[in-house]
Amino acid sequence: MNGYSFTEIGMLVGAAVGGILSVIGFVFWHSTATFAFAFIGIALGILTGNIIDKRFIE
Repeated sequence: MNGYSFTEIGMLVGAAVGGILSVIGFVFWHSTATFAFAFIGIALGILTGNIIDKRFIE
């Protein structure tokens, strides 16, 4: 992976997916609370990437 950890990749993918969900939610519901989807996506991406890192490194 050329120096990138799964945690870093998970964070980027989580931010992308969460951002997409945030924008779609904002378009439909016109509520800024949907931007929490981005933070949830980032947190889940970091958590998942960290778990994968621990399983493959050890």
